[in-house]
Amino acid sequence: MSEKKSFSIKTFILTSVVCLLPIVLGFALWDKLPEEIPQQYGWNDQVNWTLPKFWGIITMPLFMVVINVIYLLSLRVSKQKFSPRVEGIMSWMIPALSVVLGSFMLLKPIGFDIDVFCIIGFIVSILFIIIGNYLPKTEPNPVVGTRAPWINNNPEVWSKTQRVSGIVLVIIGIINLVTCFFPFGKYVFVATVFPGIIFVLIYSLVISCSMRERN
Repeated sequence: MSEKKSFSIKTFILTSVVCLLPIVLGFALWDKLPEEIPQQYGWNDQVNWTLPKFWGIITMPLFMVVINVIYLLSLRVSKQKFSPRVEGIMSWMIPALSVVLGSFMLLKPIGFDIDVFCIIGFIVSILFIIIGNYLPKTEPNPVVGTRAPWINNNPEVWSKTQRVSGIVLVIIGIINLVTCFFPFGKYVFVATVFPGIIFVLIYSLVISCSMRERN
């Protein structure tokens, strides 16, 4: 128990520190950054809202620390037992996201020609592929997996749904990993992600209904 607790505390500290790394970059670039730093970009790369320089540097990393702590706590209280490899991947997803997005938000205002969707699409595609590979191995739990009332309450429906979800996520991830660097990538993203979600939910409903009729 103490070893598990020690590991948890170590993970909380290390991942939170990594989440904060963009702050270091922000203060290193202080003289080059504009007085107002964009915090959100729209579909066509337009700036939706900004924050004063100081708050623009620290807000997103601090927000990611909060999300990271909540996420890790949910993993720790979950009764689901993950393998060390899966737990390691899940524990470091948010810190990695914080570093990439935080760096992007600071580099773009100083003149780096970075397309918003390319960054987000690339990150999401990688996450889809990683998560898709491990979804079929998960057991019913309150944290990870494709979830709905009719899925959560039946282990067989859960297992079949996660297997199909994993395949769908990997396919979507690969498609978008290839297309996210092209101008039409954002349209491919919408055309694959939302139909994929709907397909999985309909599939799980059909499986759940067929099992009820059989029983």
